[in-house]
Amino acid sequence: MIDGATVARDVVLVTIALVGGYLVGSIPTGRLGGRDAGPGWAFLALTAAVATGVVPVAVGIVTWSWGIGWVAGLGAVLGACWPGLGRTGGDARDTTTTGLATLGGAAFALAPLAGAISLVLALVALAVGRVAKRDARGLAGVVGFGTFPALFLAQHHDLGRLGALLVLYLVVLVRSVTARDR
Repeated sequence: MIDGATVARDVVLVTIALVGGYLVGSIPTGRLGGRDAGPGWAFLALTAAVATGVVPVAVGIVTWSWGIGWVAGLGAVLGACWPGLGRTGGDARDTTTTGLATLGGAAFALAPLAGAISLVLALVALAVGRVAKRDARGLAGVVGFGTFPALFLAQHHDLGRLGALLVLYLVVLVRSVTARDR
């Protein structure tokens, strides 16, 4: 039998996680590393964007459950891709980049072991590119984000959770496609 109080509590939790994640994801972290800023500021902006994915997911997981953490991560990625705070009229490609960094943080918080291995693989691809005197940043991103779903499934053994993770990927993909049309 379905308990009305439990359903109401779950609706409130999901709403708080989604809205809270969205607000955190909407924080204009990209302004820290403006176009004229040096590499240190750009790294700070990237770190802040990753944190906008990690923090809401970690709070949701620690406070309630993996599912609530995922909902908070969905909100954060949506907020990074379509921000509601302080980023009006900005470059759509910037929100795609911020969304990708936020996705990376959320994914890492959802499956830290898979995230750590994906990060190591991405850094190896970057190092190989440096040795070959090539810019391998794009390749490193593809390796990191491309290997994560398989590593995630190996860690969780749950197709439902993998599907939930892929929804986060889909949000950033949709933002990327809509950003190119402008």
